[in-house]
Amino acid sequence: MKRITILMLISFLLLTSCSFKDWKDYRQVMKTENPRKIDKYIETIEAENYAKRAEKKLENIYYKRANDEASCFRYLAKYPEGKYVEKTKEKLEELAYERAKESVFAVSDYIQTYPNGKYRDDNIIIKAEDEVKKLTEAIDSTKINEILATVAATPAEPVKKNEYALIETRFGVMKMKFFPEKAPNHCANFKRLATTGYYDGVKFHRVIPGFMIQGGDINSRDGKRSTDGMGGPGYTIDAEFNDVSHVTGIVSMARTPDPNSAGSQFFICDGSPTFLDNQYTVFGEIIEGKSIIAEIANVPKDGNDNPLEPIFMRVTIVKE
Repeated sequence: MKRITILMLISFLLLTSCSFKDWKDYRQVMKTENPRKIDKYIETIEAENYAKRAEKKLENIYYKRANDEASCFRYLAKYPEGKYVEKTKEKLEELAYERAKESVFAVSDYIQTYPNGKYRDDNIIIKAEDEVKKLTEAIDSTKINEILATVAATPAEPVKKNEYALIETRFGVMKMKFFPEKAPNHCANFKRLATTGYYDGVKFHRVIPGFMIQGGDINSRDGKRSTDGMGGPGYTIDAEFNDVSHVTGIVSMARTPDPNSAGSQFFICDGSPTFLDNQYTVFGEIIEGKSIIAEIANVPKDGNDNPLEPIFMRVTIVKE
């Protein structure tokens, strides 16, 4: 009898405070841990107590998923006065510092965002600050000619199986593997330019979301936007068209209408511009840091698709 009374009391409380259906719906939505579904649930549920519980759960989900800079910004945008704001800001600074350790160009971002940050006096930041100034300062024609002379005096050597290229940007580092079996001369040329420092401080001067990001012109170091994309290493190499399709992450050489006019400018595909197949020479692929491609492609730009804030690069050849 006592057990029946307790069950009746529980049933009465459920019916008066909230319906069994509300409880069931809440449980089903929470199990998904899908922010969009939970958001929609909060907007439509009439039971205020469940809406509040769902809101707390949703904030926890956003915070737990804040493991990179983009997701941290998403949390702060949605919960500007949230429970984890300070912890998220601390995490953001740590992530910015880690990016600065990985890429010299990210140091400027860290210093600008955290002028009095906890890592501001770190030796890595101080050393990289001087280095990035040298890489990003405009150079005159005399210096450009010196670089071209160094390239001319350096023979092109075949890329070895254990060699990769690291393309350093302020968004992070992209790792590229070569396709020497598909385009041996283009691979050797890229290696030649990288090892002589030709690519150090040049920019991605043309970026188009869903298409590609293009860079590698020594003219992009002269401080004049009007000349970006008009220069080269002082020579050209013949086409090596192959069967590798142009999809996201593929690295291919830019050229003029002349098929045999590739020099130093290259592009990395964002999306799948397969209409370029067999018309441009593919010589590599980004195998790490692929998300950086879209980040660069989507920066604000001018009418010539040139980023308003320069996207500098440095390329090094590494062995593994």
